[in-house]
Amino acid sequence: MSQSRNASLTQTNWDLIRDAAGGSPTSQSSLEQVARRCWPAIYAFIRASGRNPDEAAELTQGFLCDVFLARGLLEKADQSRGRFRTLVLGSVRNYLADMHRRKTASTRKPKSGSIGRLDDLSERTSEPAGMPALTPEAAFHARYVATIIRSSTERLQRELLADGDEAGWEIFRGRVLQPSIDGSAASYEHLAPRFGLGKGACAAKLLMVKRRFASLLMEELRATIDNPNDLQEEIADLLTLLQAR
Repeated sequence: MSQSRNASLTQTNWDLIRDAAGGSPTSQSSLEQVARRCWPAIYAFIRASGRNPDEAAELTQGFLCDVFLARGLLEKADQSRGRFRTLVLGSVRNYLADMHRRKTASTRKPKSGSIGRLDDLSERTSEPAGMPALTPEAAFHARYVATIIRSSTERLQRELLADGDEAGWEIFRGRVLQPSIDGSAASYEHLAPRFGLGKGACAAKLLMVKRRFASLLMEELRATIDNPNDLQEEIADLLTLLQAR
């Protein structure tokens, strides 16, 4: 599998966005991938705007149907004009303003079609325990960047296991991921004997996996960014989120 094809499975990249807007035989699948990638950030913005979870989920679905489909948001996306998530954020803000002006209780499914089943994303839209209250914009950016981290992590796991490197994945999970979730890190004394490694070899493997993870993160970030200045802003957002964990 080529690198570009592999990236399209996990990233909201510009090739995927263009395909979703282009009416090709794969456009519906691409549209669903873009929508799934954006859902958590859109939901976080709406939730932080004061809506309860059910209302936020309904408005998120409404935005995806009304704006992604009926108003052709992806057709307006222009790589040369900056980050895709900036377009999405502005569109969500405008959508909520519209909804405030005209309430509607009908299920929103335009004649142009639907985005498919997105009701299996409750885990991705649940609020992380212990997170401070954020403004809607900050919540949107935090969840968008968190989705990039999650996508990179899932890709790292797939690649390491496909390479037969279960030890590398488990060491990374125990020493990096677990502390970011609950603050508890697995000790080298616990991890090393599981894989027949010494403590030094265990630490060296973790370093290699961290570098591989950093490389995947950069691939994710570059996939939707053309301007180097935007890339620096994206990295800054990512670092801010990581430091807050």
